[in-house]
Amino acid sequence: MLKYLKLLRPQHWIKNLLLFAAPFFGGRLFNEETVLMAFPAFVAFSLCASAAYIFNDIKDIENDKLHSKKMKRPVASGIISRRDASAFAFLLIVPSFILSYKIAPAFFSYILLYISIQLLYSLYLKHIALLDIFCIASGFVIRVLAGGAAFNVAVSQWLLLTMFMISLVLAAGKRLGEFSLLNEKAEEHRKSLSYYSKGALNDIFLISASASLITYTLYTIEQFQQLVYTVPIVTFGLFRYILLTRQGKGDPVEAVTQDKWLASTVLLWLLLVGLIRYN
Repeated sequence: MLKYLKLLRPQHWIKNLLLFAAPFFGGRLFNEETVLMAFPAFVAFSLCASAAYIFNDIKDIENDKLHSKKMKRPVASGIISRRDASAFAFLLIVPSFILSYKIAPAFFSYILLYISIQLLYSLYLKHIALLDIFCIASGFVIRVLAGGAAFNVAVSQWLLLTMFMISLVLAAGKRLGEFSLLNEKAEEHRKSLSYYSKGALNDIFLISASASLITYTLYTIEQFQQLVYTVPIVTFGLFRYILLTRQGKGDPVEAVTQDKWLASTVLLWLLLVGLIRYN
């Protein structure tokens, strides 16, 4: 049972908290509709995301064996067979589709869009430089849009643009982390890395980080001016993430959950935004 729990990658469900971005910033997080739909929406997207992770594990089994951490995953290590993993993924995606459609047809549409992009990514797009980064980034953006659909909250243009730029930061940071961690084995593990240079990835990363800081600042001024006081905290968080990528720790989930400084920064930012937005 534990091996199947590991196959789900529950630690990555933290990314699904982005579903609540629109109601959180929109001041509707504690509305009755949001509270009632929170758990079903989170479960529906988490099941879908885990099914996508499993499919990616199946397709990446040989490359994962070359990775110091990914080689320990259930499929790559041989603890779970490809057939059993495929069956388990199917058991996850069916209830995800049913539940998401019952929540809202628009939410179901974003679930379909997410799983479609993830399947294309696993099958082909992960091997194409730049498209691989944009596919990773799209997953974060779709979560925000899906949350808006599930909770019937409009996603502002500035919030969407900010999330897109931050998503590019996280995607580029993940690739830079792989470069630093794998060194000469980077190209063997991921084909798209053979088309990048570390310098080019670094440029993409820093440009995206700068753009995300600008769009977030403009978002705070445009939508709720008191949020401008959170800009220094966001700046510190970005700088901390930049330092982590230089140490080969660019995976967004690991960075947030394992680095106490970044985790504390995120929590402080959420607390301050909450105090400003709901006071």
